[in-house]
Amino acid sequence: MLTKKNHISSRNYQASAQGFHLAPAGLVIAQFVCGLLVWAGIVQAQPMMADLKPILDTKSHSIYMYQSSIKNLPPDWKKVWVLTNFYQDPSQAALTVLSTRRKILFDCRKNRFSTLALIKYGQANALGKPVLQTDSGFDLKEREIPEGSAMEIIKGLVCS
Repeated sequence: MLTKKNHISSRNYQASAQGFHLAPAGLVIAQFVCGLLVWAGIVQAQPMMADLKPILDTKSHSIYMYQSSIKNLPPDWKKVWVLTNFYQDPSQAALTVLSTRRKILFDCRKNRFSTLALIKYGQANALGKPVLQTDSGFDLKEREIPEGSAMEIIKGLVCS
């Protein structure tokens, strides 16, 4: 009759000991990878801020253009993302929207523009999650670019 013995051979013991020693090393590697991902996120966010070109700065708001977002479209159209930060006035009620990002389509030949998207944020510089919106911000209706406005400055930079 064969009986099964419950014993640990030295070879099995060494393998389990090596596995035990690998667990902390695996933890160190996991921490390193997580740290690397966090660092990559920070580094990726920094060029986004460095990519901003200031257009207008007033007491109530500031407007920036993302230079790398400029795209050429045929025949003479360009699209670009524009960031607007709103500043809180202490004498007024608290703002729920502190920044917006707009994708604007310029018709460089006709001096007109349309809004392709509008995203509202509860933090400055379009950080954090977007604020709940009931509309898409899509407004394809072409509008004249007002003289002396920030939109005219942006159009001059994008269409030149």
